[in-house]
Amino acid sequence: MAKVSNGKRKRDLSPASEDSNNKRSNGLPSPPTQALRTKGPPRFTRCFEHLHEAISLSDLSELLQYAALGKTVTQPSWCRLHHQRKLSGVTVTILDDVTQVHFYRYYPQFKNLRRRYTTRCTLLPCAGDVSSSILNSALSYADTVTSENPKSDLRWHPVIRKFGLKTRRLSAYVLTAEEMSKNKFPLKGAPDCKAFVCTGKDDHVTDNSPLYGLDCEMCLTKMGQEVTRVSLVDSSGQCVLDELVKPQNPILNYLTRFSGITKDMLARVTTQLSDVQSKLIQLLPQDAILVGHSLDCDLRALQMIHPNVIDTSLLYKREYGGRFKLKVLAEVILKKEIQSEERKGHDPSEDALAALELARYFISKGPQQVVDLHLQELWGGPPRLPDSPVNGSSHTSPTLTSPLASLMSSGPPISRLTFGPALLKMGQPALQLGRLAGIDSHSSNELWRRQSCSSDRKVLEALRRQVQSHSLCLLQLSSYAQLLTHTHPSYTHRNLRKLMGGLREMCVVYVGPLSPECTERDVKRLCSSCGALRSVRLLSSTHRVHAVVEYELLEGAVLAVERLNGCELLGCPVKVQRPVGELTLDTEEYLYDLFEDALNERVIYATGVTTDDLQMTMDQFGPTEGVRLLPQQKKRKHAFVKYHSTEAVEVTLDPSAEPSLGQVKVCRALTPPHLCTWVPDAPETPHSNGENGVTEDRRDRQEVGEEDVDEELEAEVDMKTAGVMRKLDSKFPWRVSTWPVLPRGQTEVNCLTFRLKGTQRNIQNTDGRKDTHLHDDLTEKGHAPP
Repeated sequence: MAKVSNGKRKRDLSPASEDSNNKRSNGLPSPPTQALRTKGPPRFTRCFEHLHEAISLSDLSELLQYAALGKTVTQPSWCRLHHQRKLSGVTVTILDDVTQVHFYRYYPQFKNLRRRYTTRCTLLPCAGDVSSSILNSALSYADTVTSENPKSDLRWHPVIRKFGLKTRRLSAYVLTAEEMSKNKFPLKGAPDCKAFVCTGKDDHVTDNSPLYGLDCEMCLTKMGQEVTRVSLVDSSGQCVLDELVKPQNPILNYLTRFSGITKDMLARVTTQLSDVQSKLIQLLPQDAILVGHSLDCDLRALQMIHPNVIDTSLLYKREYGGRFKLKVLAEVILKKEIQSEERKGHDPSEDALAALELARYFISKGPQQVVDLHLQELWGGPPRLPDSPVNGSSHTSPTLTSPLASLMSSGPPISRLTFGPALLKMGQPALQLGRLAGIDSHSSNELWRRQSCSSDRKVLEALRRQVQSHSLCLLQLSSYAQLLTHTHPSYTHRNLRKLMGGLREMCVVYVGPLSPECTERDVKRLCSSCGALRSVRLLSSTHRVHAVVEYELLEGAVLAVERLNGCELLGCPVKVQRPVGELTLDTEEYLYDLFEDALNERVIYATGVTTDDLQMTMDQFGPTEGVRLLPQQKKRKHAFVKYHSTEAVEVTLDPSAEPSLGQVKVCRALTPPHLCTWVPDAPETPHSNGENGVTEDRRDRQEVGEEDVDEELEAEVDMKTAGVMRKLDSKFPWRVSTWPVLPRGQTEVNCLTFRLKGTQRNIQNTDGRKDTHLHDDLTEKGHAPP
C-alpha cells in the first residue's frame, strides 16, 4: 500500500491496502475499474521464439476478453498482457478487403502503421464476420463452477464484478478521478466546469475520514435545473446545513411534486448559491468524503467540485448499467420509508441521511454479504447472461427459491456465456461502427450497440464522441472495399495474385551465365548457403544458360547479391542480380524502408550454421534475447537472432566480425518476425520471362473468369489503390496506441486498440495473411482519435 508523509494515502490507490500481500479468495479479482498501483504501464509481450506461430480468432478473442473482463476469465495462453487493470477499453478496427499482402506490397504507404507498431502476429483465416465472431465467442473461465463452490458464479453479479468478494475499507469505495469523469462528475480543469467552485479539499483520504451526506432539491429555470434547497448531514447523522436557496434566474417550474418547494417558501429567501457554497466549504473538513445518491447531479447543481465522493447509486449497481432509486434501496436495505407519497415533495436531509446509512451499511458488510442478503429482494435472483448470438433471443429467468442454490439450477451453462452479452450485463455494451448491412441508424436495443456510417470519416467522428463510454468498440473502415465495388467481381482475386507475385519477385535473383554442364542441383548447392530456397529454374532459351532462383525469405536474395556475385560455379564466374520489372523498380527504396522497420531493429538474419553452437557464436557479440531456427536444409541452418541492444547488432554486422563468424553469413533482418515465409502460399503467379517482362498464364485466367476484366479499369484501380492505402493509414485511431494483427488468408484487416486508464494503447489486425502489430506509444487519456 502506498503511503504518504502525513500518514494518509491516495484514495485511488487505497484498494490495494488489503490485497497487496494476499491471494484473492475464490479466484475473484478486484474490479478492473479500481486504479491500483502496479509496476509500470500495461504492456503486451510474446516470446520472440513464438512470434512466428499463427494465432486463431479464438486466441484473439481470448486476449480481448481478458483485456475487457480481467481475471474472471482465463489469461491468454499465447501471450501476456501485463497490468490489465490499467486498461479502460478495447477498440477493434477492421479494414474491409485489405489483406496482409496489401500491407506489405504497399508497405511504403503505411508510414504511421509500420512506425508505431512494434510487434506483429499472424492470424489464421477465419470464416464469417469477424466482429460477430468476437462478440459471440464463449467466455473462457479462470476457474470452474462446481456444486461445492457455487458462489464463484457470482462473478457476473454487477456488484461483485465491480468490487470483488472481499470486504474492503472505506477509502476503497471513494470514486477515482476516472470513475468520476465517466459518471459526469464535475472535475477541476474540465471545459464545462470553469465557473465551478472547488472546495479546496485534498484528495488524500484515510479509512477514518469523515462521511458527509449531501442532497439537493431543484427547480426549473430558463437555464435548466437550479438549486432551491441544500442539506448536509455529518458523520453522526446530525443535519448541519439545511438552507433554502434563491435561484439566479426566474423560476419556470417549482417541481413541487419532487422538491417540495413552493413559491411562498422562496418569497423571502435571500440566500444565494454563492452563500451556500461558502458555508459548505467552511463545514467540510480537509479530508471529508461526500456521500449521496446520483451525487453528480447535486454537485453540478451546486456548481462545486469535490475530489472525494461515494455515490450509493454506483455502490448498489444494477445489471446493464441501471441504477436503483434511493427510495427502493432505503426500503430494502434500511427497512425505512422515505419520500412518502403522503408528503408533498422530498426531504433532502432525510435523503442525505439515507444515502449516508446505505454507504455505511455497504462498507461494513462488504459486497459479498450485501449480495447474499439481498440478492432475491433487490436484484430479483442470480446474475444472468443472455446466451444468444446476434439478434437472438434471450432466456427468461425461472422462479427462484434460494438465491445461492439457484445459481446452479437456472440460467444457461457457464460454457455458453458469450463475450458481447457479458459486456452488456456490465452496463458496457459493445459499439459497432461502419457501413453495416441492413442498418439504417444506430440502435441500442440489441445485445450491442450498432451504428451505420456513410463514410470512414463518419466512423471516426462517431468513435471520437463515444469511445470513452464503451469498453469494446468495433470499427469498420471500407474505403478500399468501396473502390473494389466498381470493378469486375473477379478483379479482387486477380489483383491479390498480382500483388503476391510482386512480393515473391523481390525474393528472386538471376544467376549466370552458367556452364552448359551446370544443373539445378549445382545452383542449389551454391545458393542455399544464403538461405532457404523456394525454387530453382534454369533458363535454356537465352543465349547462355542462366538460373532463376527464388528464396523463401527476402534476406536470402539480399545475401546472394552481396556474397555470391563473382563466385565461381563449375569454373565459371557468375553474376547475381535482381530482376528488373514493373513491380521491382522501387526495390532499393522498399528494402531501405524494411531496414528501418522498428520490429527488426535488434534482429539479424544468420545462415550457413552447420553446428549446434549457434547460440555460442552469436553470444560473443552481445547477450541475445532469443533465437529462432528456421526449417533446415540438410545440415545447414538458418536463424533469426534478437539481441538486447542495437550495439550488438552493429558489432555483428561489422566486417571485422567475419573471422569470428566463420562460415556463418549475417545481414540485418528484413522479414518481420511473425512471417515464416515472405508471402503466403497462393495460386502460382506469373513467372518472369528471359527478358524482363511478365507472361500471363491465359488458361488459368480463363478458368477463374478473369479474361473479361476491363484492363483500363484495372489499371485505374491499381493507380488509386496506393492512395487509398495511404488514407487508411492516416485514419487509424492513433491517439489510442495500437497493436496490429494482420490476418493470414484473404479476408480483411482487423485492428485492436487497448485504451489505458490514464494512458491509452491499442492492437491492430491486418489481413491477407493476417499479421499483428503492437506498439508502446502511450498518450494521455482524454485525447480522442483523430
